[in-house]
Amino acid sequence: MRYAAMHGLSLRDSRLFMSIAGAVNGTTVRTTNGRWFISMSGLRAVTGGEPIVLNDVAATAWATADCPKAVPFGSALDQARSEKGRHAIISAWRGGLGAACVDRRDGFLKIIESEAGHTPFAVQSEDDWAMAKACIARHGDLSYEHILFDLMDGHSLHRPLAGSELEEMFATLLGRYSAAVTLTFTAWDGIYLCGWAFERIASRHLEPVFRAAFEGKGKLRLLLQQTPSQLFQTRNGSLSGLSIYYNRTRSG
Repeated sequence: MRYAAMHGLSLRDSRLFMSIAGAVNGTTVRTTNGRWFISMSGLRAVTGGEPIVLNDVAATAWATADCPKAVPFGSALDQARSEKGRHAIISAWRGGLGAACVDRRDGFLKIIESEAGHTPFAVQSEDDWAMAKACIARHGDLSYEHILFDLMDGHSLHRPLAGSELEEMFATLLGRYSAAVTLTFTAWDGIYLCGWAFERIASRHLEPVFRAAFEGKGKLRLLLQQTPSQLFQTRNGSLSGLSIYYNRTRSG
């Protein structure tokens, strides 16, 4: 509104498309980890037409609609599978995790959003249990997002971690989280990974550590071993996705 006033623009002539970090549901939308609320009726009062608000990872999922270039992330790239089927989009930026699903199996594109970043952390060992108890004491609840980003921010949850041990723990937990998302969406055709956290793993050549954790699911190991993982490098994924969403669904 400030920008429009400065440049003499009429918001009544504008269509509003925006993405936010948070669950989009109902007439009032609250941003994740923030105190802001977005009122759909308030937006409707100052802009032309019906405002379109998407979850930020769902918007990024739309950015993969045209099968953008991606690079293998610890697994062989199966190009045929990367262009069709069902894929998970897993986002890990500083401050938050997210996930969505891109389904092309029926000949048209469908985006399924989620709040999977808040998936409860799965305890698999005594060390995990100690980490889980420390996370609950610190935050009052337990999720992959809390644990991963406490580690990223240098908080010691259960015992001091530093150097290569910290980096490998980070890659391992992201691998386990990515497997949980893949199993939830049955995204056997592949996963797109995006965000600073995955770029950090790649820069330290820890993709094999990520894949080992990703594939370590007992009797489901074979399915996950056959699921390609790719690094989708984008700096403006949400904006690109909103543009594709508009052109494909709303421009007419």
